[in-house]
Amino acid sequence: MAQRLIATADLSDAAGGGVALDHRIRPVWRGASLQGRAFTVRTPAGQHPSVKHALELAAPGDVIVIDGEGGTERALWGDKMSAAAQERGIAGVVIFGACRDVGQIEELRFPVFAVTSVPTAPLGDVDGETGVTIVCGGRTIAPGDLVVGDADGVITIPQAVVEAVLARVV
Repeated sequence: MAQRLIATADLSDAAGGGVALDHRIRPVWRGASLQGRAFTVRTPAGQHPSVKHALELAAPGDVIVIDGEGGTERALWGDKMSAAAQERGIAGVVIFGACRDVGQIEELRFPVFAVTSVPTAPLGDVDGETGVTIVCGGRTIAPGDLVVGDADGVITIPQAVVEAVLARVV
C-alpha cells in the first residue's frame, strides 16, 4: 500500500470510477484525511457494541469502516472513541451513519467521516459483526480493502486490485 496520501480523485480516475462511497459521507472537520486498510463493522442503526469491539480488534494503520445502515438518529462514534483510536494508531473512521462530539474530534485532529452528526448517544442492546464483508455507503467493502478519504469524500479499492490501481495513478 502507498505510504503517501493519494487524492481520492486521482485514485478514482486510476480505478476507472465507481469506487466512491455515498456522497453524504463527508469529513466531519475541515482538512481531515485518512488512508489505510479497512477493518469492517456491520451494526444495526444506533447500536454500539460491535463498534466498541472493532476498536479493540483493529490494528494500527487500519481504518474502521462502519455500516450503521445509514441511521442518523443516534451517533455511533464520538470523542472518547476517537481518543482511544488515536492512541491505538487507528488511521481513521468511516461511518455510514452519525457521529457526535465534532468539536472535540476536530481538536484531536482524528479523521472521522460520517453522514452527519447528532448529539444522541448510541444504544448498547444489539451486537453486530466485525471483520466481515459489508456494504457501506453503497459500496461492498471487504476487510483489508484500501480506504482513502479527503475533502472530496471516501473511496475504496478492493485489495486484489490495489497495486494495479496505484500503478495507474498519474
